Amino acid sequence: MKTTIHFAKINQNAIIPSKIEENAGMDVYSCFDEDYIIIQSNETKMIPTGIASVCSDDYYFQLFERSSTGTKGIGQRCGVIDSSYRGTWFVSITNHNNKPIIITKEKNEDVLKLLQNLAIVYPYSKAICQVVLLPVPKINIEEIDYETLKTFESERGIGCLDSTNK
Repeated sequence: MKTTIHFAKINQNAIIPSKIEENAGMDVYSCFDEDYIIIQSNETKMIPTGIASVCSDDYYFQLFERSSTGTKGIGQRCGVIDSSYRGTWFVSITNHNNKPIIITKEKNEDVLKLLQNLAIVYPYSKAICQVVLLPVPKINIEEIDYETLKTFESERGIGCLDSTNK
C-alpha cells in the first residue's frame, strides 16, 4: 500500500521533490529569489526550498546529504521535518571548504568558468539534498530514578567513549 504525502509550493518557482520508484530518497531543490547565494568557508546557511508538506503522523521527513554535494564539501546539517510542520522547508548547508560556495542561477559558461577559480560553484538547477520519509515510532516515556535505570541489563553499562575498544 502506498502512502500519500502532499507538497505545496510556497514560492511559485519551487520544485516539488521527486524520486524514482525504487529509490529511497526524493530530490529537494533550493528556491530563492536572488541570482545566487554565497556560503563562506566554515559558514552554515539556511537555504530555502519554497515548499511545504503534509504527511501522516506515522511518518516524518529526514533530510540527507547527496553524494554530489558531499564530494564538493557541501555539508547538509540537521534535517528532521515533522509531519505537523506546515512552514517553508529550509536546508541547513555548511561549507567545509577553504573557499566560498556559490549556489547560482547563472548559466553563462564564461562566467561559471571564472567563478570556479574563486569558489565552489553549485548550480541552482541541481538538487541541494535528498529527503526520505521514515516511520515515527510510537513510544511511551516514563521517568525512573538513576539507580533503577542502572539495574537494566546492558553489555556496555556506563562505559563512555571508546569503551567498546573498536
